[in-house]
Amino acid sequence: MLTSHSVNLDFFVQFVNLLLNDVTFVLDESFTAFIQIHEISKLLEDSSSDMDQNTRQENEEKLSAAQGKAKSYMQLTNETVAMLKLFTEALADSFTKKEVVVRLAHMLDYNLEALVGPKKANLKVKNPEEYGWNPRQMLAEVTDVYLNLQSKQSFIDAVATDGRSYRPEYWAEAHKILAKWALKSPEQLREWEQMATHIHTAKEQADLEEADLGEIPEAYEDPLMATLMEDPVTLPISKQIVDRSTIQSHLLSDPHDPFNRTPLRIEDVIPNDALKEEIQNWKANLLAQKMAERSAAAAHTSEPMDTS
Repeated sequence: MLTSHSVNLDFFVQFVNLLLNDVTFVLDESFTAFIQIHEISKLLEDSSSDMDQNTRQENEEKLSAAQGKAKSYMQLTNETVAMLKLFTEALADSFTKKEVVVRLAHMLDYNLEALVGPKKANLKVKNPEEYGWNPRQMLAEVTDVYLNLQSKQSFIDAVATDGRSYRPEYWAEAHKILAKWALKSPEQLREWEQMATHIHTAKEQADLEEADLGEIPEAYEDPLMATLMEDPVTLPISKQIVDRSTIQSHLLSDPHDPFNRTPLRIEDVIPNDALKEEIQNWKANLLAQKMAERSAAAAHTSEPMDTS
């Protein structure tokens, strides 16, 4: 049995990055092919009598190409998603390190939206078994990956702050499908509901904090991610200041300084402890001020009315 103690997590995170690249690519290629099959098939059916021969032949060739693409990529998709499920169960710590957790969360959210969101009908094709395509099974596998990481707060936060694809209603819809087709046990369904609640709470807290902080001073903002830096470091050659997690994530795929393309290793970056402390103090003071203002406002509204 694999455990997080039996491997070097820093080394394994490199593998995690490659696995995420593969899962993202094959899922995107497969889903794109199914959307093309769905759209072209519908076009050919709806215009069966008034489409000229050349146009029909052209569309039939496109359909054939999309079908071939779907068959080849779907097998890879099933294998890579199964691998992702296995490794997130055995080595959750590697998947929730700061340099990869946001990518993982956003990839899962994007595909959960595709499977249960308003455009899920675009993935419907005739004879899906010909392609090895089972949408319900894919949903069950994707939800397993989420559940494998349910105890990791960094993952909960990464899902909650995904402004592109995360929606509470997608979690409710997934629960409905999982329950209807008995794709998960009652205990797993309860875990899914609890996880949805934790994510929703984390989103409310993140939104409140974002509103309290307001506009981030430029000196405190990561130049690549436009987010508040938590652990600023200085790059040795370009002298640019970025968040450590940002440059760690970048270096997983590209061993160069993103600002001047000189070779760079994570060991070479220079901690900027003074700026880190300055940011922490700014954030703590501002949040404390906002909390005091809310407490004062709440106390004021709860004062009994003078009726004398």
